[in-house]
Amino acid sequence: MKMLFETKTNNALVTEETGRVRTSAEPPRRKAVPNLREAVFDDYNQIAALQVRNGLNIREYADWVAQWRGNPVYEESKGRIPIGWVLETKEREIVGLIGNVPFTAHFQGIKLRAASACAWAVEPAYRSHSMLLMDRLMNQKNMDLIISTTVSSNSEPALKLFEWAKAPVGSWDKAGFWVTNHRGFVNSVMRLKSVPMPEMLSYPVSAALYCRDLFGQGDPPDCPVDTELEVCPEFDDRFDDFWEELLRQNAGILLANRDRDTLAWHFRYPLRRRGLWILAATRGSRLVGYTIFDRQDNEACGLKRIRLVDFQALKGYENSLYPALAFMLRKCRREGIHILENVGCWLDRPGLPIVSPTYHRSLPSALYYYTVPDPALALTLADPAVWAPTTFDGDASL
Repeated sequence: MKMLFETKTNNALVTEETGRVRTSAEPPRRKAVPNLREAVFDDYNQIAALQVRNGLNIREYADWVAQWRGNPVYEESKGRIPIGWVLETKEREIVGLIGNVPFTAHFQGIKLRAASACAWAVEPAYRSHSMLLMDRLMNQKNMDLIISTTVSSNSEPALKLFEWAKAPVGSWDKAGFWVTNHRGFVNSVMRLKSVPMPEMLSYPVSAALYCRDLFGQGDPPDCPVDTELEVCPEFDDRFDDFWEELLRQNAGILLANRDRDTLAWHFRYPLRRRGLWILAATRGSRLVGYTIFDRQDNEACGLKRIRLVDFQALKGYENSLYPALAFMLRKCRREGIHILENVGCWLDRPGLPIVSPTYHRSLPSALYYYTVPDPALALTLADPAVWAPTTFDGDASL
């Protein structure tokens, strides 16, 4: 294959493939504008390669497709909702992508048609055209709400440029956490920071951290509540009854759909790998609340981590959060998990029990942004009182 490269001679550049001389003031030849089209499932191989080249995680084909096939909203549309859009060159090479995962949200007794943006990646040579993808995402037909809950430091400036708003509840540029295995946690941090001799240094540092926790704020209270805690292997019929009652009690709150079928689809992957814990708060045979935790390790630095993904409770049963957290903290310590984490600090909102994780860390960007085409709805959603966001929303735990 012939390679094109350039050498500088005085004030001119000689293109060695053609021998043509151009001055340094002459701009380099621009890439042709790529074609913008809807993505299809047959694009998977090229999309996966694009994501790898741009540092994004990839899913196996079956799990990638399952973001749409099996998705109750996508199936109901009979495949008419786009799975995303790609930028494609004349040689049919995919050089850009933005994914589009549909879901339903409920607000003030109305079903909102919503979508979550995911996996926005564009090859460096074509990034001047990346806004074509964002424009198409924002202007897709029949969408009331578009969110992104995995915003990176690279994509955040573009969302600000397009005037997306941050979720007004929570601190989505932070994560709160409890350390449940001090030595393992210190080891993983030292590996992440490339500290020499982490094994040797971890002993005194983890001992100091343990003492700090021992005499510090400590765990959330394991207070007695008038409910029982049950570990569920799956989402059963009770979750439909619970969702209908939760929706009635919270008609003025924006909530992503959480019926049984949607929960089973959303958490299909961690359920399959046995990395999900569904803790149900029950009173008799009645489900009155649930807390969901997901195992999400950072393999690069060896961090063993469980994340709090979602908590919902009927009125009067909000304190069922306490025994669920206490249960998971004990489990983490028993099994050597390093931390229990709440990304976005979404527990810190009115109506929930006061929970203060021992530690906090800053994230590279705020993770949760949204945009609304209708100005009247946008004005209403500017009120923090109508929000109850969690990491169930969007693709953060999908």
